[in-house]
Amino acid sequence: MNKAHTLVLTFSLLVSAGTSAAPLPAPITALEKQGFELKGEFTAPGGLPGYAMQFQGQGTTVYLTPDKQHAIMGNMVDANGRNLSDDVVEKFVYAPMAKKMWDALGSHRWIAVGEKEAPHIVYVFADPYCPYCTAFWEQAQPWITSGKVQLRVLLVGMLRPDSGQKATGILMSENPSKTLADYENSKGKWVLSSPEKISPAIEEALKNNLALMDELGGNVTPAIYYLNADGRLQQHQGKPDEATLNTIMGEPQKSAD
Repeated sequence: MNKAHTLVLTFSLLVSAGTSAAPLPAPITALEKQGFELKGEFTAPGGLPGYAMQFQGQGTTVYLTPDKQHAIMGNMVDANGRNLSDDVVEKFVYAPMAKKMWDALGSHRWIAVGEKEAPHIVYVFADPYCPYCTAFWEQAQPWITSGKVQLRVLLVGMLRPDSGQKATGILMSENPSKTLADYENSKGKWVLSSPEKISPAIEEALKNNLALMDELGGNVTPAIYYLNADGRLQQHQGKPDEATLNTIMGEPQKSAD
């Protein structure tokens, strides 16, 4: 049930990047017609014109031959066998993609748990009926109470027909953060008040949260997103083990003196 996935946010350039206003070479135009998206242009070692392209969420590099009528798609390596294409793909494809995902998480409806000034932020998609979400909630408490982490919970309704109703009860309560804490701390036994009238904005928020979770590749709850020490967006699905938990929270839990 555990799955980790890395999306790169940082990179180091090995080639000089640039853009050109000149018409694109015929091979690049042909690839665009096949569904490839041009994300950036650069000059590769040896003076070859290079192009970073994306197809169905995956990045690749394309190198133009001197006659400009042919192109080679794939990785360029140096004399030591080091892949020189990875940094380019990270810069032009995965870094912007990951930033867009992180910004999308922040713009959706979430419940903040923990200090606003906490140095580390963790987003989690959670269903009110998910026992693994409750387990992750319990795992995260030492970092939350110490002020090291702010947990941002994006509620979704997916596991049972009335999951959305329970999520709505939390979101429409007077203090959603406290209500969520009471509910999770009771291991789902806390009786939630059902609102007399469901706010259309809350219904839309739950729908949007679920759509975003699907867009980000989440298919189980909890679906957890965070930035690692290198500023790279990470995804973990399911209850994390101890080592993974320490990574998600940004540092190991410190033992009491």
